[in-house]
Amino acid sequence: MNTRSLRLKWCLLSVFLTCLMSTAGVASPISSHQSYRLGVNDVVRIQVYGEEDLTVESKVDGDGNINFPLLGMISIAGKTSLELQEYLTTRLAGGYVRSPKVTASILKYRNFYVSGEVKSPGGYPYEEGLSVQKALTIAGGMTEKAEKHDLNILRSVNGNPQILPVKADTVVLPDDTIVVAEGKRFYVSGEVKTPGRYLYEKGLTVHKAITMVGGFTDKAAVGRTKILRIVDGEEQSLRVTLDAQVLPEDIVVVPRSFF
Repeated sequence: MNTRSLRLKWCLLSVFLTCLMSTAGVASPISSHQSYRLGVNDVVRIQVYGEEDLTVESKVDGDGNINFPLLGMISIAGKTSLELQEYLTTRLAGGYVRSPKVTASILKYRNFYVSGEVKSPGGYPYEEGLSVQKALTIAGGMTEKAEKHDLNILRSVNGNPQILPVKADTVVLPDDTIVVAEGKRFYVSGEVKTPGRYLYEKGLTVHKAITMVGGFTDKAAVGRTKILRIVDGEEQSLRVTLDAQVLPEDIVVVPRSFF
């Protein structure tokens, strides 16, 4: 079997959402101090001191509105709780309530989402202070195929989708999609115990790669070990030593000895 056929045989589909990523820009790491802004499906509680009839618990509808006594339908999507309090205070003071004291809180948050190489991808109820690590635990943890050191969040920033690099302790927001990509791979073929496709890790050497696959067979021509690598779109065959670095998508080839 030639090397191109071997590469095609081992190649798998990449994680879904690639199409979304292609339209998104890469931004700087996420700050954990961003103010939470209300959106569709959040449930809010609004109270006006001394005015029991103005106590409201309501879900934000698909247009970003709630129905509030005296004021009717009001748009609250995009506002923080503080901004909502200030907005209602101003509106009610304009002829409805004398010196209104308004408090607004969030009873229930909308979902966050986890996609890609986790055991149970999907949407989950958000909770305040949620970290990436806890979100992944809620989704059942990563699969064996996951890239564990390169996590991203797909987030809408000012109406624009962006891919943001994150760490385990990064704070997650509602409507975020945590994207766990499939890990990079390398390949080993020829005279080794268990040839195949393996998860790549940084700093990988030929020696470590051979160890991961069970070592050489007794027919291996160790001194003629080589790496097949794509460079500028063309495949190159590189004679290597055991301490040579292996890169993602490399194929380590161990020929059979002539003797």
